[in-house]
Order: sequence, then structure tokens, then C-alpha cells
Amino acid sequence: MTASRTNATGFQLLFGLALLTAAGFALTPEPVALPKVALADKWAHLATYVLLAFLADASWPEHGFDGQKWVLLLGYGVLIELIQSQIPNREFSLADMLANASGIAFYSFLVRRALCKLGIR
Repeated sequence: MTASRTNATGFQLLFGLALLTAAGFALTPEPVALPKVALADKWAHLATYVLLAFLADASWPEHGFDGQKWVLLLGYGVLIELIQSQIPNREFSLADMLANASGIAFYSFLVRRALCKLGIR
């Protein structure tokens, strides 16, 4: 499926909204309540970054999922962690950054390839 300029613009708007939503959840002094599942916070990070990676990829399809998109997403995660370190009830977490990177890698190496095989990407 070839992405049109209109589709890319729509995905860019969704990507911006997703970045703002993720920042809102991440930067509130009181963390969002998650289900009582082992490592729920890390699963939430992983899922968030799979979604962000998909939206970044779909927003600029002419570039593929290149290193620039990896750096943008990883940098966003580091920035969020640095800001969190200054917010009461929040802390800087290398484990969160690892979960973020895992989500990006999961998208890049598994989800994206599956979408390509299905003719969606």
C-alpha cells in the first residue's frame, strides 16, 4: 500500500498527538494506575514505543524506518526520563529507557516486517 501525502499528514498529526499524550502521562506527579501485572510499567513503555515507532514510520514513509527515527524516539525517551527526575514522585529509570528501546526494536524488526509481508507497509 503506497502512502499518499494526505495519509502521511494524518499520521504526522497522530504522531504529534501521541507524543503529547505520552508526555502528559509521563510527566504528571502521580503515576497512572496500571493493572497488577508483573512489570506492567515496562510493558506500558514497550507498547507506547511500538506505537510511536509505527506512527513515526507512517508519518515519513519515504525515509523508511531509518536511524534518524531511532534517534528521535530514543532521544524523546531520554528527555522524558530527565524531566521526570525533576518531578516529585517520579525518577530517572534506565529500565524504562531499555523498555522504550525494546519497543522500537520490536517494531523495527518484527512488526514492520509483518506489515510489509501483509502489504500494509
